[in-house]
Order: sequence, then structure tokens, then C-alpha cells
Amino acid sequence: MVPTPTPILTPTQFHHYIPRFILKSFADNFLLKPSDTEFIADASTIFTPTDPSGMQLGSGSKGKGSSGRGQPFRHLNYLINIYRVTDHTTELSDIKRAYGAEDMYRDITADDCMKFERLLGNLESTSATFIRKIWSGEDLSLTRAQLSDMKKFLGIMMYRSENRRGQYYDMRFDLATLMSVKRHMDNNNRIERIQDVWFDNLKWLIGTPMEDIMKEFHKAYNLAPKDPIAITRLYKGPIHVLELLDFGNLASNYVCVWEAEEGSEFIMSEGCFGAFEGDMGVTFHNFFVVSPRYAIVLVNRLYMWGMMEKLPFRKSWFGDELHANPDTIYVKGPLPKDYAESDFSSNDVFKYRRIMVPKKDVFTVNGIFLDARTKYLTYKSSVSMYKSLRFYDKVKKDNMFETQHDYSILKRKLFTDLNRTHSS
Repeated sequence: MVPTPTPILTPTQFHHYIPRFILKSFADNFLLKPSDTEFIADASTIFTPTDPSGMQLGSGSKGKGSSGRGQPFRHLNYLINIYRVTDHTTELSDIKRAYGAEDMYRDITADDCMKFERLLGNLESTSATFIRKIWSGEDLSLTRAQLSDMKKFLGIMMYRSENRRGQYYDMRFDLATLMSVKRHMDNNNRIERIQDVWFDNLKWLIGTPMEDIMKEFHKAYNLAPKDPIAITRLYKGPIHVLELLDFGNLASNYVCVWEAEEGSEFIMSEGCFGAFEGDMGVTFHNFFVVSPRYAIVLVNRLYMWGMMEKLPFRKSWFGDELHANPDTIYVKGPLPKDYAESDFSSNDVFKYRRIMVPKKDVFTVNGIFLDARTKYLTYKSSVSMYKSLRFYDKVKKDNMFETQHDYSILKRKLFTDLNRTHSS
């Protein structure tokens, strides 16, 4: 009798859709020292110090998780507050298993999985270095090539979020979008299931140079510049057309760095990486929270060009004082009046500044997350979270937000905890 072969079990993989190095910043034991110079990514997009003996990302002590010269570096555990909306409970959770999904690449080989994570890790490294500069107060400069990589990374992380992936796996589309997805499948006979469209898009976005993504975006847009519906019918290409248009528009927008005013903090939700404010299907701002204190915001280019007010949309909740163009150094010299693409260089330098955001605007950003969440919320400061919930309840009466969730249980818990702390 021939023995039955033992199947080879593939270990479960956990992929984050909010990077771990950002999740760390919401832990009480996270500390970034001025000597922390840069991060590097391994194939699992887990960030480690470039100099384990000299870089301490933790309590700063020589105890657990630290190392002296010549001693092996031991990773700290980082615990963050996670409020689960289904049962209204808050618990401390290890970031290793927070804001991610098991077996995101369940239908591909382990080698291909490592390949995609390695490509994504390269993009993440550029973004992590810039974000660390934001945290530490350093000069905020990016070359044109680095800016392109960071926008690509932000767009991919937004696309591979639980919300976006769930649209395909649960087929949560309106009729017009569903028809465009099926049309894309018909044009690409290798795609058999709607769920596979999501991963096929992701593979293409990760593996395609940003320059080629933007060429494909302009190719699609030029099919019918004033008729997006016609574009969905006419376009035939390697990616679902609506995702291509979303990604291209996101990458065409301007980067701003927002800093929360003292006494307020940004919160997180499962959708906070790319959550948006907009009207009638047009996005005004996309938010990417990178710590309780800072957020990278992609601002619709029409705002930066002074053209949005001419269009029939409601006024943004955020004023022009929260927008700033970077100072730009053009390697080939000042741009001529009738400049062309050839006048740009990948080595052009963009210098950004931190824009101080008033508490009211920070709470408005948090309100967007509070209204759009489906599963989780994370906060570092209980005081700031309580203030955000009070603001959300106040503006709900003005119908500022659409969903208008009830956070009375969480608000009572925070109020009780704060009173207990102050009375002890």
C-alpha cells in the first residue's frame, strides 16, 4: 500500500495595510531619538534599525528590547489601543496582528508573495525615511523620483486596504461599477472571478514603474477627457479602468504635511490610510495618518491651481491656509513659460513645510474616520479621543457626516477613565 503523501502546509502570512512602523507611533513605549537615521525594509516589509546597536526605538532604557554595543538587538512589543466597533470593547493589541489581513496573497506561490513584498518594501523604505524626517523635525526634502515612489506607496497601501479588498471579495459595487469590472474580465480572459480582479490590479500596480502607470492613466483619460463613463466603456488594458483613474488622479495631487495643534491628535481606523473628503464623487483631500501628531495629505491639484471654486462643488471643510506648495529646485534651471515634460528632472528637489492644523480641523479629520470606520479605531491620547467624539456628536446635529454612528459607550468609558485618572 502506497502511503498518502503528507501535504506541505504553507504558514499563514499576515500582511499589514497600515505599515507597522506607523502603528508603532501609537504605542506608549515608542520613542524616536534624534540619532535614529534611517530604516530599511526586509522582504516582509517589517522595518528594522540600520544600526541595531545605536538605534533604540522604544523606552530608551538598556532593559528589554534594547541592546548595548556588541549585543544582539531584541525587538520590543508595541501595544496600541484598538476599539472594536462590533462589541464596543477597547483592548491593547500587539501591532504584529493589527490592521492587516491573513493570506492577502492566498492564491499565489510563496516566491511570488516574497517578490511582491520585496518590491513594496523598496517603496516603503523611501516613504519611511521621509516620514521619520517628519517625526524628528528635519528638513522635508524629496527628489522628484522619491516623491513618485512615495505617492505610489501611499496609493498601493490604500488600494490593498481591507475596505477596498472587501469590495471585490464581497462584490459591494453599484451596478455601473460592477458592469465595468465584468467588462474588464471579458477583455482579459485569464481572469475568472471578480475576487481575482482585485489581486490582478494589485500585481500590476506593484510591478509597474510609476512612469508607465501614469502613461497608462493618460492613455485612458485621453479616450474621452470629458466623459468618465465613456472611458469605462472604451478602455482596454491591464488594470480595471476605475482603479487606474483613481490611482492616476491620486498620484497627480499635491503633498502637504499637517501637524496637529498642541492638545489634539489624529486617530486611526482601518480606512484612515487614504480616507477622503469630497463632493459628488470628486475627492478634495486624501488623508494618510503617519503618527498621532502628523498626517500626509494629498490635496486635489485644482485647489492648488485656484480652480476648484469655479466648479459646482460644496466648499471644502478645510481652508486654503492648510495648503502650501513646496519650494522647488529645478536641476535644469528655472522653468520656461511654456515648459514641457523634458524640462523636468528626476533629481528636481521639493522642499515641504509642516502646516500647523487647528484643533477643530484635526477633530474634523478624525470625524471623517469616525464616520467611515467599519471595524476598528485606534487612539493614543484618551483626552484627545474624548474631544474628537464630543466634536463628532456636535456636528452630527448639523448633518455634516452621513453615517452618524453612536459612540456613547466609548465616550462614557473614556470619561470614566479620565475621571479615575484625575482623582487618583
